[in-house]
Amino acid sequence: MKNFGKMIKGILRIWFFYLIVCLVIPPLYHKRADEENRECERALNMAGQERILNIGNNVDALVWRLRLIESAKENIVLATFDFRDDNSGQDMMAALLNAADRGVKVQILVDGINGTLYLRGSRNFRELTSHENVEVKLYNPITLIKPWKNNYRMHDKYLIADDFAYILGGRNTDDLFLGNYIDSYNEDRDILVYETVPGEGNSYNQIQDYFKNIWNLSCCRMSGKHEGINGRLREHYQEVREKYPEAFCEIDWFEETIETESIELCTNPLYPYNKQPQVWDRMVNKMKEADNIVIQTPYVICNQKMYGDLKAICSKSVKTELIINAVESGANPFGCTDYLNQKKAVRQTGSYVYEYVGTQALHTKTVLAGDTLSIVGSCNLDMRSVYLDTEMMLFIESGELNESLREQAESLKLASRQVVPDGTITYGEEYRQKEQRAGKMIFYGILRIVIIPFRHLL
Repeated sequence: MKNFGKMIKGILRIWFFYLIVCLVIPPLYHKRADEENRECERALNMAGQERILNIGNNVDALVWRLRLIESAKENIVLATFDFRDDNSGQDMMAALLNAADRGVKVQILVDGINGTLYLRGSRNFRELTSHENVEVKLYNPITLIKPWKNNYRMHDKYLIADDFAYILGGRNTDDLFLGNYIDSYNEDRDILVYETVPGEGNSYNQIQDYFKNIWNLSCCRMSGKHEGINGRLREHYQEVREKYPEAFCEIDWFEETIETESIELCTNPLYPYNKQPQVWDRMVNKMKEADNIVIQTPYVICNQKMYGDLKAICSKSVKTELIINAVESGANPFGCTDYLNQKKAVRQTGSYVYEYVGTQALHTKTVLAGDTLSIVGSCNLDMRSVYLDTEMMLFIESGELNESLREQAESLKLASRQVVPDGTITYGEEYRQKEQRAGKMIFYGILRIVIIPFRHLL
């Protein structure tokens, strides 16, 4: 028995070593973009006119999702990185089940790791998926046989209703991003795109093609059906109607939206392997062509190429401003501690950094280039978004949207600590210092060392 126990321990040690090597080593190789990226660049010239709405409030974000679901008559697509059985998640499940009851075909695509962790034990989700009009797939589910594949996640967040509208942005489907159910949440941004001629908009056709391609990948596995489950989602749907009556009224879509000159959807490669930096390089090329750059991202985790790209942007632009969460108020401990390690490298790019200190953490991913171009979506300024995950960004030509987002950025800068390239620190008029607890400071101090070998995975 002792020998058997030693053998088991030896096997486990070997397996653990194998697991670590598989998770850490393969993503170290960073590809360069080539012809795939040029295809993305050409798409902008083909863009047609579509109208948009900027959704910056979490309650509005839930209400507009409910509006799209309620308005759909034939098809609904929901793709999300994270989907939880919490308050807003149940609101969404109830609305989707009601749509299925009306005869609408509902397709749901969830990141494989989050779907396994948070939905497998959900009776509400099993009730939703038991409906004959609902199909669910998981992107790249957890695998122990090929553990290196677990690094590659689906980070997309969008909702498509028929051929008349879709929502795309940085919000997941849970209480951190939708509704007003918890005290501490993430502030984010979505763009609603309305098709004035149903099915004819360029970005609509792009997102439809993208979904069809990713849905049919061999790494997307169909979730099993659970027959005969009757829960309380239909009852909850009535509660949702009472709580959000504005979501169930007639909508003047034209009146609610503003015009654009063009919209392009740019995406990373779909497959679960090391990716060419398709979205990142596209954003860099557009920023190099413009001045007055504002980059809003929750955190910054760059390799040398990305730092070099930021330097090239700063050298050509009048000013490049970077708005991130201050370490005191950031919600992602890995992003915060990497910034503590890399502050000098970030400054040396020539960027003017605004460390935002607010009541809630920022989760927004937006780039403003010049007076007309706004880039909004799911891509963080980190190596995971650039090289490992699927990502989506809308390139929107609209002076009105750009002006509005710049006004919002100015309000964030007023509540920030500004660090200029030479290290000089100034404070915005509305900046309020936020003290860190001793325990958190100790935790960050330890984490700063621990993450060094793994920062390309954060």
